[in-house]
Amino acid sequence: MRFVTAQPNRSDTLRTLMKPSYIFTAIAILVMIGSAWLFAPPGTILLSLSFGALLIALAYIDIRTFRLPDALNFAVLLFGVIMVALTRLDAWPHHFIGAAIGYGALVALEIAYKRVRGRDGLGRGDAKLLGAIGMWVAWPGLAPVLLVASVTGLVVALLASLAGKGSMSGDTPVAFGPFIALAGWVVWLAGPYLGFVQAI
Repeated sequence: MRFVTAQPNRSDTLRTLMKPSYIFTAIAILVMIGSAWLFAPPGTILLSLSFGALLIALAYIDIRTFRLPDALNFAVLLFGVIMVALTRLDAWPHHFIGAAIGYGALVALEIAYKRVRGRDGLGRGDAKLLGAIGMWVAWPGLAPVLLVASVTGLVVALLASLAGKGSMSGDTPVAFGPFIALAGWVVWLAGPYLGFVQAI
């Protein structure tokens, strides 16, 4: 008996590649590479590219599954430790404090929200991601990260509502990880120009 393996249809492959999620991911990768090339702090281009790739992967997974894998969050943290060790070892306390505060602040917010509302709000993955980003931007960068993440999240929610995607409520699930990832990337690249590095 002869078995024939179905060959992938070229038009099906093209339709898959043209899905909005794939297009946005491709654009995000190109923007990440270009912005890293232009704005990455001196001596960090390869580390910055690794950081950006991990953030894109985390954002993509969170949008699709509402989960931020521990392995990827840990990789962001690990590359942050390597970055600190190679490029700014004299400032390591500020970066480790940033990681601790970033994680602790969102865990505290998560616990407080659950006690007040009686249900989960933030996921623990968001706290782990912010903690890992705190290793990169140090503690002075955490407030800007949260500000950028919150503002972009509100803007996207407003645009989605105006586009007829339905009104947002307290029960509407929202993946906050992509906004934290975007904000972490923006603050990492903008930090030296805004004085975060000099401040520590």
